[in-house]
Amino acid sequence: MVFAGERCVKLHRTMLMIVGLWPYQKPVIWRIQSVFFLSFYCCYLFFQFAPFLTTTCNIDCTLKRFSYLCITFVFITNYYSFFFNSEAVKQIFEHMQLDWKMFENSDAMKIFEEYLFESYIFTLFTCIILLIIASFLLTIECSPIILDIIIPMNESRQRKLEVDLELFVNEEQYFFLYLVQEALGVGIGFWSMVTTGTLLTTVAKHSCATYKIVSCLIRNTVTAHTLQFPVAQKMHFMHQSICLSLYIHRRTLEFCKSLVLSFDMWYFPLILVAVLSLSCVLFRLYNAIIHFNDFYDIVLSCALLFCYLIYMLMANVLGQSYSEHSVELLDSTYDILWYAAPLPIQKLFLIMQKSIRSQKVVLGGLYVLSIEGFSTMMTTAVSYFTVMHAMRL
Repeated sequence: MVFAGERCVKLHRTMLMIVGLWPYQKPVIWRIQSVFFLSFYCCYLFFQFAPFLTTTCNIDCTLKRFSYLCITFVFITNYYSFFFNSEAVKQIFEHMQLDWKMFENSDAMKIFEEYLFESYIFTLFTCIILLIIASFLLTIECSPIILDIIIPMNESRQRKLEVDLELFVNEEQYFFLYLVQEALGVGIGFWSMVTTGTLLTTVAKHSCATYKIVSCLIRNTVTAHTLQFPVAQKMHFMHQSICLSLYIHRRTLEFCKSLVLSFDMWYFPLILVAVLSLSCVLFRLYNAIIHFNDFYDIVLSCALLFCYLIYMLMANVLGQSYSEHSVELLDSTYDILWYAAPLPIQKLFLIMQKSIRSQKVVLGGLYVLSIEGFSTMMTTAVSYFTVMHAMRL
């Protein structure tokens, strides 16, 4: 049976290589990919901004364009947060593999297997769902062409793309060029979001599994069985178990802090832009429901809103899970028979009980990834939506 962690690494490697974010690629291929994606994102952003200069529209149209511009900014920020932190991505894989080697051929691998299998299934399921949704949306975008072939009319059906782009050529005549530009922009953006998001999910699951292993080590330090050991053997076993658990705890804590610091300057602005874009999507959905003249617009707004909520909720749930697992070590020190251990071991446990604190993922020194943080984000997005609605009135 293949270890779930190895399957996760292989899957993430394939996904990262597709978007040019795998840090162990050959330098020539990596440079070609980086130039391609940089030039493509710059062009796509310019083509989205150009309609503001060439055409005029009402406030609803402006908010629609602005919401897609914000989504593109989210794509770009997310992509280059990994591109410019390739060393941090290397550290992720090296850290996880070193942890696996440390507990190789031990019962702790079952805990890694359990947590990482969930991450592997989630990553695989997300990729499949993304491909299905992409195929469905592409079919809808091409529906006028398909219907013209199946049920031809005297004149061609109107062809209109969801994302307003300005390529400075006739859209009707060069519709496929617009379609390819839109499909590549949205496809690459969403794939990069899924790639980086699922990798961070695996990192969070791995850290939670590590904290779980530390808690199990502490619980197995002082038991009815270990108290029956001879005094010298008992002291050696308990001291070794405590030292190992604290080493792993500190190592995981330092790794997570360094990772947060590496991505902090990228993900805090990303959250702000995402909240603003979410407000625009809410306003668009509100207008679509009020007028109820375009069912496709309602469905697409609901789909965008759902994607935002799921992505933000998953990030905050993982942050909450990390905090809960980090404090589980403190609970373990109280649950065991520490008072029956030798006096030097009791002193170590008392020091641990006073020094261990709950660890939280804090972005920008302000935003804490947690369920409460998710509630704050939703409240902020609704507040922005209220301001937009008041300005429109």
